[in-house]
Amino acid sequence: MEIDNDVKSDEVSKLVIELMSGEKGKEMRKNAIDWKNKAHDACSSPTGSSMANLEKLIHLLKTSTI
Repeated sequence: MEIDNDVKSDEVSKLVIELMSGEKGKEMRKNAIDWKNKAHDACSSPTGSSMANLEKLIHLLKTSTI
């Protein structure tokens, strides 16, 4: 959803109503929760992807001969 430069209040109102109660808004909230959970899993677990990548970076820096 985008708002053009020349914004009218009724257009904004329609978009807000769609986000709050429409199917597109429900889908956006579901996606936001999914991304939140994925980010939490990646960061909070010792075997999460963020932790694994951090461990790889640390190992690379330790073994680097720069």
